[in-house]
Amino acid sequence: MENIQIVEPPQIGPYKFRGTVGDGAFSVVKLVKNIENNQYYACKIVPKARLNTIHLEKRFEIEIRIAQQMHHPGIVELCDLLKDDNNYYVIMEFCPNGELFQFIVDRNNLSEDEAKPLFRQILEALQYVHSHGVSHRDLKPENLLIDNLGRIKISDFGLSIFVDSQGLVKTPCGSPCYASPECISGQLYDGMTTDVWSAGVILYAMLTGQLPWKKRNQAQLFKQIKSGDYTIPDELSSDATNMLTRLLTVDPKARITIEEALQHPWLRGCDQQYPTVRQITHYVNIMKVDYFFDRVISNLNLSESQLLTHSSQNLSFNAMSKMLTGSALPKIRQKTSQSHERPTSKDVKKHSSALSRVVSRQPSKKKIISNFPIMRTSMKSIPRANVQKPATRPKKIVV
Repeated sequence: MENIQIVEPPQIGPYKFRGTVGDGAFSVVKLVKNIENNQYYACKIVPKARLNTIHLEKRFEIEIRIAQQMHHPGIVELCDLLKDDNNYYVIMEFCPNGELFQFIVDRNNLSEDEAKPLFRQILEALQYVHSHGVSHRDLKPENLLIDNLGRIKISDFGLSIFVDSQGLVKTPCGSPCYASPECISGQLYDGMTTDVWSAGVILYAMLTGQLPWKKRNQAQLFKQIKSGDYTIPDELSSDATNMLTRLLTVDPKARITIEEALQHPWLRGCDQQYPTVRQITHYVNIMKVDYFFDRVISNLNLSESQLLTHSSQNLSFNAMSKMLTGSALPKIRQKTSQSHERPTSKDVKKHSSALSRVVSRQPSKKKIISNFPIMRTSMKSIPRANVQKPATRPKKIVV
């Protein structure tokens, strides 16, 4: 990939740039301060030059449109959207306590009592995502952030997708260690049940400090995942063992559902850590998203009141699908008259990486965590190639 330097101005809109929070293949995340309300946010900067294919443009737009619909205390809030000639600026809720990944590594593993409320929060947020017809497809500890109150929040919808009424998707993607057996099989799979499997791998990591898989070679790893070849430590309670077994069931039709998991005996007595719905304090409406991507949506047959009210934000799957095919997305002319071009079939705009934990400006000393045999996983899709093809050995985790 072409190395494009990301250069941000000292300020964009009311947001003044501070230190770097994290970076990825397509973006950098900066800490910003809103000078109007003195609040801190995370700003993902995506250079326009890096969205150099239709696929990348489309993925970025899907990511933002999904994030715009997510208003739940267990999901990182999309707070604002800005742009200039060089970059897109995605303003998000700032989670100062970093990733669940680092939280686990720092403690080696979590006790069951520590893990229960956190895992319940993950399930409740994931249940909300699914209720909007969305499969996340990249759940992992790196994409679960911890806010100032110690609450878990799902982030990074860069690989997420709107699914049909049956929930079936085709493209295998995400991080291989967290991918379900059906996801890596190359067949149509249920995106919702795949997310449940990923949640099971996350719970295993929380309770043991390790992943369930022992194999490092990708072909062997996929074979182990497909066969459900893992061992649950004896020291875990019978309820925890049963929960893990039901989450990590190879047959997706027999796998526990989120609703069933929330009623599981292991979570009994673990009350909700936040309300199901919160009052939205930062609201990005759909018209602002359309402006962000130079789109108009008059062809969607939505009334002005629908576009401006909160209740219209959860568009139907059919409406959103139509928006993302390009047929309903004519470009806006950049003229003072504000007149519009004729509708075109031009495609849409793309993604980058998740919010990461706060890092200092000076590089920290690295240490190898040998008893947590997972690596920081990239946003790469699972390859379509035959899984028997040898792959490179994963690196040890470096913090």
